[in-house]
Amino acid sequence: MRPAHRDDVPDLDPDDAAGLRRRLEELLAGAPRRLASDECWLYLLDPGMPVREHGWKLHISTRAEDLLDTVGLVVPVLLRHTCDAKFAVSPSVLRDLNGGERHPHLVGKAATVYPRERDFAAIANELADVLEGRTGPRVLSDRRVRVGSPVHYRYGPFRISAPDGRASVLVGPDGRAFSAQGGARYRQPPWASDPFGRPAPDAVPGTRLVGGRYRITTGIVRSPRGDVYRGVDATTDDRVVIKQARPYVAEDEQGIDARDRLRHEHRVLVALDGTDGVPRVVDHVRHGDDEYLVMTDCGPADLCRDVLDNGPYAARGDRGAAELALLALQLMAVLDGVHDRAVVVGDLKPRNVVLGPGGAARLVDFGISALDGFRPAGGTPGYSLPVYRPGIRPEPADDLYALGATLHYALTGMDPVVVDPDHTINRDRTLACLATAAPGAALRQLRDLVGGLMSFDPAERTTAARRFAAGLPALPGRRGTPSVPRPSPGLLDEVIGHTVARSVDAAPHLCAGPGTHHPGSSLTLYAGAAGVGLELLHHLDRPGVPRAVAELADQSARHPELPRLSAALYIGRTGVDLFLAAAKGPIEAPPCDPAPPDDTGDQIGGTAGTGTGHLILAARAEADGRPTDAARHLTMAGDCATTLLARQSEMPGTAPEPSRPAASSDAAYELGFAHGAAGIIHFLYAYQRVTADPVVRAAALAGLDSLAARVPGLLATAERPEASRRYGSWCRGLTGLAALLIEAGSGEQHTEWLALGLSGARACHRIAPRMSLVSQCCGLSGVGDLLVDAAVATGDDELWHAAEDVAALILARSGGACLPLFPDNSLIGSDLAWATGGTGVLTFLRRLRDRGGNRLWAPAIPLVGP
Repeated sequence: MRPAHRDDVPDLDPDDAAGLRRRLEELLAGAPRRLASDECWLYLLDPGMPVREHGWKLHISTRAEDLLDTVGLVVPVLLRHTCDAKFAVSPSVLRDLNGGERHPHLVGKAATVYPRERDFAAIANELADVLEGRTGPRVLSDRRVRVGSPVHYRYGPFRISAPDGRASVLVGPDGRAFSAQGGARYRQPPWASDPFGRPAPDAVPGTRLVGGRYRITTGIVRSPRGDVYRGVDATTDDRVVIKQARPYVAEDEQGIDARDRLRHEHRVLVALDGTDGVPRVVDHVRHGDDEYLVMTDCGPADLCRDVLDNGPYAARGDRGAAELALLALQLMAVLDGVHDRAVVVGDLKPRNVVLGPGGAARLVDFGISALDGFRPAGGTPGYSLPVYRPGIRPEPADDLYALGATLHYALTGMDPVVVDPDHTINRDRTLACLATAAPGAALRQLRDLVGGLMSFDPAERTTAARRFAAGLPALPGRRGTPSVPRPSPGLLDEVIGHTVARSVDAAPHLCAGPGTHHPGSSLTLYAGAAGVGLELLHHLDRPGVPRAVAELADQSARHPELPRLSAALYIGRTGVDLFLAAAKGPIEAPPCDPAPPDDTGDQIGGTAGTGTGHLILAARAEADGRPTDAARHLTMAGDCATTLLARQSEMPGTAPEPSRPAASSDAAYELGFAHGAAGIIHFLYAYQRVTADPVVRAAALAGLDSLAARVPGLLATAERPEASRRYGSWCRGLTGLAALLIEAGSGEQHTEWLALGLSGARACHRIAPRMSLVSQCCGLSGVGDLLVDAAVATGDDELWHAAEDVAALILARSGGACLPLFPDNSLIGSDLAWATGGTGVLTFLRRLRDRGGNRLWAPAIPLVGP
């Protein structure tokens, strides 16, 4: 069961959520079920339900306004059977889920039922009977139980085990693996037979003809709201774009759904007919419940794809500055033409800027544009929403703010900062990031343009656009260019104290829910209490911290999900045991034999991480005078090493002939710390440092040589403008890999490894201004910790200054008027989480202030991880 994180759902109306919970409590009326909740889901948990990793499950779709009635029909059916279930916590949350913008795989999934295998068909048919004739969005990943009833089914995970909130693979009884993530069409694993005897779907869909005339040739965008395709008009052979709208998706409180927005877009494009830079309507057809708008094809790629493929314009040198200045002038001209027809675009953003032949810019997607005073609700955070105000008539200057934010993206490759409730703070931090990511005199005119367009004064926006179009220099803004303060020791200490205090306040609630990642994730090192608690142990001198740590340890040890965790380090029991051992709370966790880690061998969920955890537990037991426990943990770590050595030929990134080019993005993932070879070799290297095992030492050193041979290719690619920001990632890029080479190079006095690691650290420092996440996992804090490692290893002041640069970038990407509010940048975990939230930031800032120190755990052994 996968709850979405609270930052993925709107603020809840307390009465809205409370009403549904009361309704469920009435329906349960003494039934042997446990009711639990988090910010997105209400869970109906059956104590008789056996633990299942995967199987056939049911999804019930409904419209937000019908949620209470649907629950009233569904729950009595479920109470007649053994099963677990979850429901959207309120109509407002369901409306957001059905919107599809932030979590497309959850559209239509108002309720999920996890039955026993033998009960599946009976529950499915009973639900289809009681919900006959009801409506809701289609669940694209599923099959319908029957036509006319909103009950769907597919084979999928019952528990989520991947660190990014998705189930990576399911492994069948025959050992074959199957991707567990629900997609845009139904799939079933090869070992599973459809419970209703239906044949497996064809792997390749046939050619589609829309409206009997328009042949689909390729896809542009997949979306639960409706896909967008390229096609050919079979009558004229003209190239067209075909935009689909599905019923009941993205339905707002007035009942306006994706189809209504498509009809509105049709009206807007008719009003704009003949305007340069916008598509022309070809046709509007209906096919079943769906509708399609057929338009002229404006070009092969959008601005978002251009930046991803070719790099931000600021990284392209003088050529990039000239190209972006021309693009800005073209977009202003298109907007002038649109505004002359009394239309306000309303959703100008990089994905809606299409670059046609010769680089000519065009605008697409007018589904929420304003026409004749009417504008459907909606907008994009950071682009249209800071100036669009419901109930106030849109004006042309609204589009100029969105143009400024779009040019900011083109320059930097980053979306605007949107983490603070105050739009002014977000705007100022966005402009501060711009100054860092797009420096230099050649870009000054474009920086000034973006600053003027992103003014909250419509007159200033209009003046900035007119002066740029006329070739005149920008006027100085009333507020000046925002800047980010350098992180002095005093400021660092103040920020650390503020973040620790937030952690103390939130700690009692971390373990309250059933888990926001998978059952028990609120306990884990990656996303929950263990990571927060281990960091708080470094701040016991702060007010309230000892009590908060004790409460977290007590809640973790008593938590009913603890025995269900696997043995994994970051997302399982071993990481929780690390925290409990360090906290030394009065309550001991119940002994159990946790499920084995996954079969990847990696650090996050696999054998290498489990082995790493047992090495640390052994060091802890030795320091505490418990030699028997230390020997037991060393034995378990040895078992992990033996398992990995037996699979050595299968280790990613260590084959003599690499399966991917050394400079590819896939190679970075394959070699990375969390999921690739670096994490496995890191554990083997740490194990031999503790045990002096010659066989493991030989394997670790060979692995380090193999990694070192492939790093120069990654470094060369990371310097190119189009290099993905993922190259700076701790989990799947250069950051974790370079940290390992620095550790091993220092320990072995191997100058080549050390030099490669330091080159990786400097490369990540150069990438950092284009990284929008502040977190440890895939974010700036991981880069910062690498630079601290490099500075400690060398004593180089330049590297300490580089780490301070990263801290300044983190402050620029954060919210908070005086002291920072660090965002959670994922779908999982608390906003305090070590991997994705404030605790990981806190770890880096503490180490920067203290000029070293352990990441999370102590006593220290040679480790690259926390």
